[in-house]
Amino acid sequence: MSRLPISLLLCTLLAACASGSLHDQHLARRAADAADAQALAATAPPAGQPLAPWLQAQRARIASERGAATRHFEEAEKACWQRFAVNDCLQQARVQRRTALDRLRQQELAINDLERQRQADARRLEPRNGS
Repeated sequence: MSRLPISLLLCTLLAACASGSLHDQHLARRAADAADAQALAATAPPAGQPLAPWLQAQRARIASERGAATRHFEEAEKACWQRFAVNDCLQQARVQRRTALDRLRQQELAINDLERQRQADARRLEPRNGS
């Protein structure tokens, strides 16, 4: 009878270790996504060149990738229903979709931030009337 509590304790410890490593992996992915977003912002057109066409192209690319991620998830979801371990397969598909969408969201936020910075710079350079 003493083996049952020890087994339960061991299972709890293993689960805690596994969830910690998943959390570490999630943090590493988020850091990589933020680095990707910063790299995207660094590739913006130089000052003085039109920003609007570049922003439009980047937003179109993000929308296209978002649609592709959604289609990929739908295909993976359909394939999961043909497998024995449906729930595990669906969970993995959702994680992959969330990772892709998070990466795209970080890029979108970087683009929005760049646009706000450029607009603020333009407003600062405008001559003020009445001052």
